[in-house]
Parts: sequence; structure tokens; C-alpha cells
Amino acid sequence: MSDTRQIKNRHRAVSDIGKLTGTMEMISRARYRKHLESWQNRQDFNDGLAQLAYLVFAGGSEIKHPLMEEATSGKMAILVMGSDRGLCGGFNSNINHLVDIHIKRAERFRKELLIYACGKKAISYLKSKNIPIEKEFATFDEDPNPKRIDEIADSFIQLYKDKTISYFGVVYTRFFSIANQQAQTHSILPLSDLIDDLATKATVIWPWRAEPADFDFLGDINELFSSLAQMIVRSAVSECFLDSALSEHLYRVVAMKNATDNADNMKKQLLGDYNRARQSQITGEIMDIIGGVEGMK
Repeated sequence: MSDTRQIKNRHRAVSDIGKLTGTMEMISRARYRKHLESWQNRQDFNDGLAQLAYLVFAGGSEIKHPLMEEATSGKMAILVMGSDRGLCGGFNSNINHLVDIHIKRAERFRKELLIYACGKKAISYLKSKNIPIEKEFATFDEDPNPKRIDEIADSFIQLYKDKTISYFGVVYTRFFSIANQQAQTHSILPLSDLIDDLATKATVIWPWRAEPADFDFLGDINELFSSLAQMIVRSAVSECFLDSALSEHLYRVVAMKNATDNADNMKKQLLGDYNRARQSQITGEIMDIIGGVEGMK
């Protein structure tokens, strides 16, 4: 009797876990679809921004801007984007692995690495390793409002202009498609690296038959590029936040679906174990009755 009771208790516990993971899967799927819609709506803007940046950059005019200059500072800065919640598979562990690589790389080239972090899981990992955090961004949602993003981007722009840092990158999980998300470092500054990335990622790089040199710009090209440079950096940081949130929920959808499927399989196995244990118990009771009847003869 104790065996069947234990199996029933395990079956009930597994059933409750399956309901919980199934609910979490539905919630993450809804949030994933919301972020995916935002991500899809941004693609035309990203392509247009990439084309404009490429047009200005490849136009042949000499561009003088602080964000295009190679800084000589011995400090490098990275912004680490983790999640606030767990149960999302290898999402955070992949990010942590990249952080370790950056730390070793900085030590190898004798650079000072300034680490900025957002997301409770990333912050917790860095503190557990006694890795100093320059600043924590943990007071906003997974997809910050544009004003908050502009503040973050502008702070790194100013650090680069002041030659406090010679490099700025974002360590996050990049969303390429539903079937492809990869943890990587997105180089933001110097700006030439970011423009190359934008031009490579854009769906349509050069939709015109004309050459860049055939375009005439009204006004000073450096003034135009100054406004464009700030817009590009802000947009890149915003897209990193959106990609990270989108990838996190997709990771969680997959993880919770696997957990729910495992719970269903375990329930079936426990049901079979219960039926066999119950049948064995009934058989034993019948044999006891038969033995008692035989003893009365």
C-alpha cells in the first residue's frame, strides 16, 4: 500500500510541475510574440539607417568625428545583458562564458576592463566571481523606454569622446531568426565597426544603381554625420535590448516546453508503475484469501 501511495504522490507532484511549466510557456510565448512584432517593425528602419550610414561613410568625403577616431585609452567597456529571471535554458550561461572570455582577453592585452551590467542573473554571476561592476542597470524593464536607452547610449558616447575608453561593446544574445539566436559581442565604438556591422546585416545594402560619389549633400557632411552617429549608437543599443528580451523569452518557451513534455512522459511512466504495483497488491491480497480458505479446510 505504501508503494502505491508514494507513486500517487509523485504523480500528483509531477502533474503540478507540468501545469506550472505549461503556464510559464504560454506566458513567455505571448511576450515573445509581442517582442517579435516590435523587432519586425524595426527592420525597415534599421535597413534605412544602414543605407544612410553607408552612403555617408562611403561617399568619398573625409569625415572627422570623435567616434570615428581610434582612442588610445587603456580601458575597454562592455555592457552585459542578462535576464532578471531564470528557467531559460542556457541563455545566461552563454552570456557568462563570453564575459569570462573578455576578462581573459583584457588580461592578455593588459587592458583594464570596465563592466556594466543589466539583469539580475548577470549581476549575480559577476558578484559571485568577485568581478567588479562599474555600474548596474537594474531599475527598468527588460525593454527600456527610448529615453532611458538614450541616457545609457549617450553615457558611453561621452566616455569615448573623453577618451576614457577605447572600446565599447554589448555582450548579449542576438536574435537572427526564430531558429537562430547566438550569444555574442556587438561592437558599438569605435563607430566604424558598428557601421560595418549594420551594412553587413542590412537586408538591402545598396538599392540604387548610382555610386555613393554621385550623391550631393547639402551643408557640412561632418555636421550631418555628427547627428547620424548619435542616432546609430542609440539605435544599436536599443536593438540589443530588444534582441536580448526576444531571445530570452524564446529560450524560456523552448525550456518550458521541454520541461512540460518531460513531465507528461514521467506521468505516463508513473501511471504504468502505479498500475503494476496495484495489480501486484491485488494479486497478493487474492493469494492471501486463497491461502486463508485453504487453511480453513
